[in-house]
Amino acid sequence: MNALILINKPVDFRSSQCVGIARRKLAKLKVGHSGTLDSTASGLLVLLLGHATRFSEFVMSLPKVYKTQIQFGIETNTYDYSGDVISEKSFEDFDEKFFYDSLFSFSGLRLQTPPAVSAIKIDGQAAYKLARSGQEVEMKARPVFFRNIKILTPFDKNSGTVELEVSCGRGTYIRSLAHDLGKIMGCGAHVKKLERSAVGNFKVEDANNPDDKIYKILSLSELAENFTRIKVGSRDEKSFMNGMSILLNHAEEFYRGVNVKNFICVEGEKFLGFGSYAGYDYIKPEVIVPKV
Repeated sequence: MNALILINKPVDFRSSQCVGIARRKLAKLKVGHSGTLDSTASGLLVLLLGHATRFSEFVMSLPKVYKTQIQFGIETNTYDYSGDVISEKSFEDFDEKFFYDSLFSFSGLRLQTPPAVSAIKIDGQAAYKLARSGQEVEMKARPVFFRNIKILTPFDKNSGTVELEVSCGRGTYIRSLAHDLGKIMGCGAHVKKLERSAVGNFKVEDANNPDDKIYKILSLSELAENFTRIKVGSRDEKSFMNGMSILLNHAEEFYRGVNVKNFICVEGEKFLGFGSYAGYDYIKPEVIVPKV
């Protein structure tokens, strides 16, 4: 079976646990994730089944939406509630207008430094393992993209919290966003609550719970709906599946969606794949997975 399932991961549950449970439920079918969630966060995981695991990089490139509650006045070493407190300051002088104006500066492309306690590899080792072993970890800033930041609940003067909905691209750390906002406001901040509510067109409200007896399984065609894609007829389908390039202008249908670098999604009756542009309007097959 080549397909996908959506899982609503609870807080204090590891992403790998969700994969393991799904694998046991599905008779040890090959199961892979397309981007993990911290154990301290909840929300949507997209799990890929069978040969669909080959699409992991493409699914990770889909835009994501998070809902977060940020606590001002307290800074931690993990940038969220699970870490050790390293600074406490008053938020009594919190300037709400300045804060709301500052949010606009995060829109679009910007550099972000990931937290030291993260899964990013440094010389082949996860940064969080180095940090928790007492080693000093120097994280390099990298470009991330914020599509939109929406205020869900205004700043609460009593608790020092604010709730945001963040639409962003791959590799964005909401913990780093909270940390950066705390620096801007001069009182420190950390993530008190975090949920991933969407990945591309997939929504957390449509997801299975890990302990559900029966999982709702989604087809590869539902995955294709996220991407800029073409649908091909039987002649080009056979050629593409046999590793031959096809002409873009032979496509029977064209749909706009998420673009992934130099790739375009190609869908036939029997397969889903991704091809790269090979010049002269040719699409060269790169990844092909049968729909069964």
